[in-house]
Amino acid sequence: MSLENDAHMTLRTQPPRLIVLEDDPDTASLIRDVLEEHFGGRCVAVCGTIAQALAQDLAGVDLALCDFNLPDGTGLHALGEFLRRQPNLPIIMVTGESDYRTALEALHAGAYDYIVKAGEFLSVLPLMVEKNLSRWRTKQENIRLQRELELSLEQVRRSHSQLSSMVARLEEMALTDALTGLSNRRHLNEDLPRLFAETTRHSDDLACIMTDLDGFKTLNDALGHQHGDDMLRLAGKVILANRRESDLAARYGGDEFVILLPRTDASTAVHLAQRIKDDFEDAVRRIVCHEHEIGMSMGISCARTSRAASGEELIRIADEMLYVAKRGGKARVVLCEPKDGKPAPSIVSAA
Repeated sequence: MSLENDAHMTLRTQPPRLIVLEDDPDTASLIRDVLEEHFGGRCVAVCGTIAQALAQDLAGVDLALCDFNLPDGTGLHALGEFLRRQPNLPIIMVTGESDYRTALEALHAGAYDYIVKAGEFLSVLPLMVEKNLSRWRTKQENIRLQRELELSLEQVRRSHSQLSSMVARLEEMALTDALTGLSNRRHLNEDLPRLFAETTRHSDDLACIMTDLDGFKTLNDALGHQHGDDMLRLAGKVILANRRESDLAARYGGDEFVILLPRTDASTAVHLAQRIKDDFEDAVRRIVCHEHEIGMSMGISCARTSRAASGEELIRIADEMLYVAKRGGKARVVLCEPKDGKPAPSIVSAA
């Protein structure tokens, strides 16, 4: 049944379209007369058999009244065929059967209502049709509202998903260095206390590699900031390619970078630092002329051997080792390790 039909019925600009399946001509005529008198107009189609009824355009019918005993089958058979062709069609069983079990069977099969052809049933039939049409309209309106609600909820879910993605993207952007793709100083500062606390709680080690680019200022001054930015991007690319998923690699500022390595001892940190240094310098040699030598100096500290009391102190010690590397000739890797019972710098790699 179309929404247009429902709109017409709601506004009562035309009578409902009814079909009466009744094999007794006299009874059929009485039912048609009382309904057309009540609703006005020629609104009732009478059929004497199930086959005649099924030949009608059921999509244009608002309600059907169906007898129980028919020449070519039972009312239940007719009910099933009606609903198979038009699932939302409201149907009232009209029969001489007064057995309540028959009524229950019809209602369970999908009939909207049931009336026995006895006494003054014709006088109440129009009101029963009105009641069931109203019930049908209410049901259809509820279905429409349910569909609109489901659509609205789906739109809300989609909007929420898009908003969550946007928020996640903005959060990622807020914690990422736009030039290098590494984490930024803010991200480092937020995660450092947690990483150090986890190291202490689980009696693990936490390594820190601090590095900057040798010859960066000279290159910047000679060739311009665009070439300097290219070097920073290259450094970020090499660091990202070598870091592990659990590591936090960040641009500390300018041409300085920090890599935090959870559950990592000194020898593993040195190996990773040397690999990053070698990969970067190999890449630089392919794109920068000899007169502008660019390299990496690195300082390394580990929580256990440096005896750092906090994440900030761990970075400070790595920065001190970096300073030793720079002062000692650059392109070096310097590790803080115990000597005579005290943390001290140790050159582990030099150009």
